[in-house]
Amino acid sequence: MTSQFDGLAALHERSIDELPFRRHIEMPSVLAAADGVDRRRVLDLGCGSGHYARFFARSGAGSVLGVDRSPGMIAHARHREEVEPLGVRYLVQDTDTAAALSGAFDLAVAVYALSYAATPKALTRLCAAARDTLAPGGRFVAATLNPDFATVPHYYRPYGFDLTVADPHLRDGDPVGVHSRAGEENFQVTAYYWSREAYERALVEAGFTDVSWQPPRTAADGSASLFARYLAAPHALALSARAR
Repeated sequence: MTSQFDGLAALHERSIDELPFRRHIEMPSVLAAADGVDRRRVLDLGCGSGHYARFFARSGAGSVLGVDRSPGMIAHARHREEVEPLGVRYLVQDTDTAAALSGAFDLAVAVYALSYAATPKALTRLCAAARDTLAPGGRFVAATLNPDFATVPHYYRPYGFDLTVADPHLRDGDPVGVHSRAGEENFQVTAYYWSREAYERALVEAGFTDVSWQPPRTAADGSASLFARYLAAPHALALSARAR
């Protein structure tokens, strides 16, 4: 089983340091949308190299499981766990088949995973898989492509990446090129645009309620002024929902 992310594990790790908006905005926003992780059973869907899974473990989660369809990503995450044991477990598993973990978690988090759903059915299927992993009342948090991201060419280049679209008048399902660089390596994948209505519809159809979009948060270190242009049109937002 392969994905467009196989072979990118080390680059995925370095992006946290070399794309500082991730540490200063993305991570605080996800944690705020989750309303904390203390003593909760946390599932990291599409965990990649395991950065967020380790973040949740260090933040006091009761247990953490990371799943990803990329064997390369999971191999890297397991190696990090061997080097720095935090009690995080990892499985190679497609995010839309994670329903095998039925009802086992208080919190499921998907950082960018929903952005790679190419069709409305795939989007709903991912949301339903997340719902199935949660105990009743559990929370799902997704960091995903902001439906109102800036389509001006190179708007995000000062922050270390570019988003490219064929037509600035985006419609649901339109491809979005994600281009970045860390050190001497390039990162290029294809995501998909979904409107707020499409996300909310998929979540409700999947069995969620109380769907809400979270404004971006910044770390408590005065970094907001460094990211004023980014915060005016963030490329990603966190949304949360509660399992019925």
